This record gives sequence, structure tokens and C-alpha cells, in this order.
Amino acid sequence: MQGWIDLLVETADGYVIIDHKSYPGTDNEERVKEYAPQLRAYKEAVEKATGKPVIELLLHLPVSGLILEIDF
Repeated sequence: MQGWIDLLVETADGYVIIDHKSYPGTDNEERVKEYAPQLRAYKEAVEKATGKPVIELLLHLPVSGLILEIDF
């Protein structure tokens, strides 16, 4: 598997992963379902590599002006 985390933010409590998608549509629930496995894989990799928790996964849709949280 290969991938790139668009933005990894370290906080005092752990990491926040933000993935940018230039999707112009309006079916946001489908976008979350489509990309959730990718962000969860990033979470597992970051936690394994750093030993610190990932506390939030966010999907940024700049065309729609939205940031959606991915449940894990």
C-alpha cells in the first residue's frame, strides 16, 4: 500500500489527519464512505510509526467549503 497524508497536525493530545479532495459534488455522505478506509489506514500507520494516537480524521472538500469528520 502507498499513500500520502495531505496534512498531519501534531497536537498535545495526538495527531489530526486531514485529507483534501477536490470533489465538486453534493453527496457528501458518499464521499465519507468512499474515503473513510483510506483515512483509517493513515491512522493505523501514523499510530504505529509514532506511538501516539490519532485523535481526529477529517476530509476537506474545498470546492464545497466543507470539512467532514470520519468516525473511527
